[in-house]
Amino acid sequence: MKWMIPKQHGAWSMLILPFVLGGIVGGWTLAHVPFAVAWLFVYMGTFFLFQYVKQRKKSSDLLRTVVTYLGISIVAAIPVFITEWRLVWFVLAMVPFGLVNGYFAKQKDERNVWNDVSAVTSFCIGGMASYYLGAGTLGWTIVWMFLFPYLYFLGSIFYVKTMIREKKSTMYRNVSWGYHLVLVVSFIFLGYPLLALAYVPSLVRAVVFYGKKIPIMRIGIVEIANSVFVLVCLSVYLYT
Repeated sequence: MKWMIPKQHGAWSMLILPFVLGGIVGGWTLAHVPFAVAWLFVYMGTFFLFQYVKQRKKSSDLLRTVVTYLGISIVAAIPVFITEWRLVWFVLAMVPFGLVNGYFAKQKDERNVWNDVSAVTSFCIGGMASYYLGAGTLGWTIVWMFLFPYLYFLGSIFYVKTMIREKKSTMYRNVSWGYHLVLVVSFIFLGYPLLALAYVPSLVRAVVFYGKKIPIMRIGIVEIANSVFVLVCLSVYLYT
């Protein structure tokens, strides 16, 4: 088998931000260590599983990689579920969205916006699980744990479309600009300046970078930096 890493900068931000935010706000535990391993390998395993699904000529080497990664994730998850078995409900909540991603992989239509939305939903549910593992309780905070990262990543989907796949689409441009503007203005109007600040760089880059020829690697690096900023703002808001 080959040890491979997905080259998806945006997906790495989606994988890490909700998980870390959940740990910061809900509280870190020793169980977060195997949880992090399971979370990492289930992402890599499913990513390459979808690559395998869309292959016309199936690669046995790729399949071995998938089996190995998913096997590691299962083993790592065992102590996590022993610590808190209720996390199984979060796993079950992710399953339908994983099936949606599998469908789009089979159709070779991974760039479909609904495929992206489905993936973001799964990642944010994972953030809720990370929070619950530490906090051990439900309530409004766990709702915000899902909603605030989701709002950020949803905007990122629209923005990336305008920079890579839909450069000439005025519809995506208007959706991207309008979404980010409404998001920032809404939080200002509601009296949450820190939340508004969290999404300001997203609005700026959506407008300033539009129409410019920026390498995909640089777009990814900017998104990672933006994710760190969002993580800091949301952590301060939710932790305090």
